[in-house]
Amino acid sequence: METSTTRPLKIYFLPFFAQGHLIPLVNLARLVASRGQHVTIITTPSNAQTFENSISDDGAKIRVHIVNFPGKKLGLADGVENLFAASDNETAGKIHMAAHLIRPEIESLMKQNPPDVFIPDIMFTWSESTSKDLAIPRLVFNPISIFDVCMIEAIKKHPEAFESESGPYNIPGLPHPLTLPIKPSPGFARVTESIVEAEKGSHGVIVNSFAELDVGYTEYYENLTGRKVWHVGPTSLMVQKTKEETKATDSKKHECLSWLDTKQAGSVVYICFGSLCRLSDKQLLEIATGLEASKHQFLWVVHRKNDVVDNDNDTNKWLPEGFEEKMRKENRGMLIKGWAPQALILSHSAIGGFLTHCGWNALVEAISAGVPMITMPGFGDQYYNEKLVTEVHRFGVEVGAAEWSLSPYDAKKVVVGGERIEKAVKRLMGDGEIRERAKEMQEKAWRAVQEGGSSQNSLTALIDYLNMLVLVPKSAAAAAN
Repeated sequence: METSTTRPLKIYFLPFFAQGHLIPLVNLARLVASRGQHVTIITTPSNAQTFENSISDDGAKIRVHIVNFPGKKLGLADGVENLFAASDNETAGKIHMAAHLIRPEIESLMKQNPPDVFIPDIMFTWSESTSKDLAIPRLVFNPISIFDVCMIEAIKKHPEAFESESGPYNIPGLPHPLTLPIKPSPGFARVTESIVEAEKGSHGVIVNSFAELDVGYTEYYENLTGRKVWHVGPTSLMVQKTKEETKATDSKKHECLSWLDTKQAGSVVYICFGSLCRLSDKQLLEIATGLEASKHQFLWVVHRKNDVVDNDNDTNKWLPEGFEEKMRKENRGMLIKGWAPQALILSHSAIGGFLTHCGWNALVEAISAGVPMITMPGFGDQYYNEKLVTEVHRFGVEVGAAEWSLSPYDAKKVVVGGERIEKAVKRLMGDGEIRERAKEMQEKAWRAVQEGGSSQNSLTALIDYLNMLVLVPKSAAAAAN
C-alpha cells in the first residue's frame, strides 16, 4: 500500500570516491529525485565534476553540497580525490583515509540542516554511529550484488572450509553449491567483514542489481540479517544511461566501432580489465599468447601496470614478437591503449564474448548487453562476482586467478597462463547454450527496469518505506536506527 507525506522527503546521499561506487549512487539519487523527493549529493570538488553534466540534464532538481577534500593534509596532489586517479597502494590508502577525515564536516552539515534520511555508500563505516548519534534514519548503499555479501557471511561462518592447503574450496550453506579455487587473502576477509558490519543498525541495504540476478540470495540475506534489501538496478539502465551515451557519441564515432562494423555478428571477443587493474607485462604476454592461439578475432583495451602505453616501441616489452603486425595484416585484432566506449562496444552486434576482470559495473554492462563472459578476476570482490556468472547463472566461462589480490595495484607473483585463456575463449565462442543464457539474463534485466518491472517496483517500495520512516514518531525511528 502506498503512503505519502505532506511534503517531499529531504534525503542526503554520500557516494564513495571511486567510479564503481560513485556512478551508481548518483544514478540512484537521480531516480529518487525523479519521484519528487528533495535530493542532496554530498561530495568533494573533483568528484562533483564527474557527474555534474548528467544531473543537470535531469528534469528533477538535485542539489550538490561540496565538502573539503583533505588532500593537502594527506600529502595528495590537487584534484586527486578518486581511486581512478591513484596508481599505487599508498595513494589509494590516503583516499580511503580521506573518506574518514570528512566525517566532522558532514556531521556539522547534518546537525545544522538535518535530512529526513541519510543514504551513504557502504564504505563510510562511520555512518552507523553518526546516524545513531543524530537520530537520523539510515539506509546503506552497496554498489555490488547481495550475492557477494552472502558469500562473505558464509565464508565467515565456515572457516573450516579453508583448512586444506590447496583448492578447490567448497562454500557450504548457500542456495547453490559454490567453490573457490584459491583462498581469500586474510586482509580481504578483514576488510569485507568490517564493511558488512557497517550495514548493522541500518534500516536496510540498496543494491545496484535486479532481483532476478540475486534470486535465492535476497531471501538468504534477509533471513540471515533481518534487514531489508531493495534492488534498484541496473541503475545505468534505470536512467537510460546507455541511450544517452549513444546520442552523445554519434557525432564522433570511435575508430573501434567502425572496425567492429566490418565484423560478423558475435565474432569478436572484447577484452578489458577496467580502469583500476594494472596487469604486469608477464600477464599481458600470456593474454596475448592465449588470444593468438584461440584464432578468434578480438578487440583489446590495454591498461598496463604503473604506466600508460603510449608508443609502439613500448609494446615490444609485453607482446609476442610480430603480434601487432600479424593481427593487423590478418585484420583479426585491434588494440586500444587507453579509454574506450565500453557500453557502446558491448552493445555492438559483432561482440560475442567479454574477457573481464569481473568488476561489478562491467558485469552489469555485459548483462545489459546480453554478452557472455570469460571471467578472470583481478582483486577484491571480483572473485565472488565470478561465481555468480559461472556457477550460479552459468552465462560465462571461468579462467579464474592464480592468486588472491586485495588491491588492483598489488603485483601478482603468479600469472594466469595463456593456455587457460585460449581454452576459455574457444569454449565460450563455441557454446550456444552459454550465449542463450546470457540473452535470457539480458531480457530479465531490461524487464526489471520497465514500468511494472521488479526494479521499478522496488524503487516505488523504497520511496514508500522512506515516507513511512518520517511518518512515525522520531523517537521510534531513532530506536530502529
